[in-house]
Amino acid sequence: MSATEVTPNLLIIDDDESIRNLLTLAAKNRSWRPVAAASGSEGCHQLDSHIKAVILDHGLPDGTGIQALGRLRDKYPDVPVIMLTGLNDAETAVRALKAGADDYLTKPFELERLFSVIRQAIRLRGQPPQAQAAGPTPKFGKSESTTLTSRSPRMLALLKQMAKAAQLNITVLLTGESGTGKTLIAREIHRLSTRSAEPFIPVSCPALPRELLESELFGHERGAFTGATASRVGRFEQATKGTIFLDEIGDLPGELQPKLLTVLQDQEFFRVGGNRMLRTEARIIAATNIDLQARVEQGHFREDLYYRLNVLELHLPPLRERIEDLPAFLRSMLDQIARERGTVPWTVTRAAIQMLAAHHWPGNLRQLANVLERATAFADGTQLDEPNFAPLLQTHRGPSAAEANPILSLQEVERHAFLEAYQRSGLNKARTARELGIAERTVYNLLARYKLK
Repeated sequence: MSATEVTPNLLIIDDDESIRNLLTLAAKNRSWRPVAAASGSEGCHQLDSHIKAVILDHGLPDGTGIQALGRLRDKYPDVPVIMLTGLNDAETAVRALKAGADDYLTKPFELERLFSVIRQAIRLRGQPPQAQAAGPTPKFGKSESTTLTSRSPRMLALLKQMAKAAQLNITVLLTGESGTGKTLIAREIHRLSTRSAEPFIPVSCPALPRELLESELFGHERGAFTGATASRVGRFEQATKGTIFLDEIGDLPGELQPKLLTVLQDQEFFRVGGNRMLRTEARIIAATNIDLQARVEQGHFREDLYYRLNVLELHLPPLRERIEDLPAFLRSMLDQIARERGTVPWTVTRAAIQMLAAHHWPGNLRQLANVLERATAFADGTQLDEPNFAPLLQTHRGPSAAEANPILSLQEVERHAFLEAYQRSGLNKARTARELGIAERTVYNLLARYKLK
């Protein structure tokens, strides 16, 4: 290679010339130095020590991407590889991850999401900062972007709001059914904020007896009550300049509500039995699965405290309303179970995914995790099918998604959501893209995919 040539640091392997050209241009616009290959063997030939990441298509003319991945791993086992696939099923994704892929994306995908995943994979592989392309300037405090993603338009909109809220020094109220992931969102807000280097302190309001909850939150002095043989620092003191997460705030006893209101208004409080005013700069994130407005009307929750907490509300949709994300949840949860048990990850058949997608999921993600724990505990092999799940789903009947809506497949769910947004926008492609949080080019791709004029 001559001195005037630039050494590539990103390898793109895809047999579709238009995709190669698109990814090459997008990579250059993000300060990468890409090189492209049309087959697995050509890609393996071009892989060298200067390549910092690989984008690998699943369908190649000389075998599957998973087969090519094996050859890439044999040559350079530590290079991050992101698999692209048009197959929207968890089984393919799990096979790719088992074969050594760092992550995978299903076509069509967003370019920003792809390059965010690449940067995250490089960080997790422990490569030094100079190994990465410069890329865009980080937008979210100390982190480049949220690590959470979704295929649900509602959830994508919420994640955008969450990322913006993380940069604002305001109180956030997370609402939604039990098990929808409010704790995860609270942790992500903290991670994306300028407070990310400070403590994140979670407190479950109903987990402690009310006589101990005040001491848990605000601490106590020695001798403040029977058994208080030493002073104790409370959660607000532990949070210092970080974030305190008050889970199930609707269960906060009435006698503690004025004290919390004082903290929200003045950032001041006393320890139990203390006479010295303490200050806190902690940010408060609260969560509830009940209707706090209704509790206010019933006289069980202070109205002034409610408005202090509800500066910005983020409502998490239940699993049945974001069923497009089910395959991703299955993959991540099954991988987690496999890591904890030290076993090979399980795969889920398409028929089983359709069965799970038709379930109402009253317990949301928490129930899904419970079902997967039980299904894998009694599975004879590493593939989970309908009989593995049927007995476990009968314990929570409720109206199923299939009974409430004729949509059966995940692809049809995606199509239905897209068409609704497209019609609401008056068939305006730019407006549809803004509402769904996708690129306008993706709208054109979806119109062609669904054969719509």
